[in-house]
Amino acid sequence: MKSIFLKLNQISYKKQKVLFGILFLLPWIIGFLGIFLYSMIDSVIYMLSNVYFLGPSSADRIQSFIQTRNITGPTFFKMGILFEHVGLNNLLFAWNIHSEYRRVLINSMVESLINLPVILIFSLLIATMLNTKFKGNVLARAIFFLPVILASEAIDIALSQAVDLQALMQGNSGIFGDLQINVFLIESGFPRELVEFLVSIVNTIFTIISIAGVQILIFLAGLQSIPSHLYEAAKVEGATPYESFWKITIPMVSPHIITVGVFTIVDSFLRSPVTRLIIQTKDNQQYGVSSAMAWIYFVAVTLFLGIFVYIANKGAFYYDDER
Repeated sequence: MKSIFLKLNQISYKKQKVLFGILFLLPWIIGFLGIFLYSMIDSVIYMLSNVYFLGPSSADRIQSFIQTRNITGPTFFKMGILFEHVGLNNLLFAWNIHSEYRRVLINSMVESLINLPVILIFSLLIATMLNTKFKGNVLARAIFFLPVILASEAIDIALSQAVDLQALMQGNSGIFGDLQINVFLIESGFPRELVEFLVSIVNTIFTIISIAGVQILIFLAGLQSIPSHLYEAAKVEGATPYESFWKITIPMVSPHIITVGVFTIVDSFLRSPVTRLIIQTKDNQQYGVSSAMAWIYFVAVTLFLGIFVYIANKGAFYYDDER
């Protein structure tokens, strides 16, 4: 054991970070190769096939079934399942012919695109507030993290019962309805798209509060890891709290913005109605179409994540690299 530590001390700091990163990911890599990779390959086979469950069958029964169903494509039989190769037909059906899938997927992408900056800003501001010392700050942290501890369904039911408060904040009869603030803003010269964006934010405030607990916790951990001497030096130089926030806090938590953003994107897509639609399609025994929907969804989420990480990483500041 001692020799291992001596060898680690001889490795550069950058290589040590890479090594520990690999060790940290190793359980996930083993799980992916041992469990998920096989399932993903199976899902590709399902996506490219029409699937028929026959159970244990003789060759004569399989041939009879093929003739009865007038199956003309290439087939193979595996573990009681007959696969008929149909190429990209399931993908084309899911995207072009299915009555709901494309609309639900696009709506989910747009909603995630709108909610992402709102949740990032909200979480960072709340974390900054909770990082200050005041009476009851521990209780305040618990309140914001409570929806994560409790079942999400219970939180949704509780929020849905807040009829008066939701009526005040949401819908045509709320702030933007009774007071006609949206009409006033549009007539005052504000762009209609901006006003509609603000209305959509207000209408989703309950959802944002209920799902922002983990993001607040990550930002709070990042804020508490910022060296205090940076703020002390800035104060000596005459920097205001506002300047310290933009010149110190934002750069130092920028790597955490990537983490929070990735978590938010994945969490929003897990909550998306697209997932329920895919499961519903599978329950209707449309296994090939369901797999095709899942792969389109996977590609869309991967592209979304890749674009966000690429953009966010451009502006991220890493304190260790600057020393």
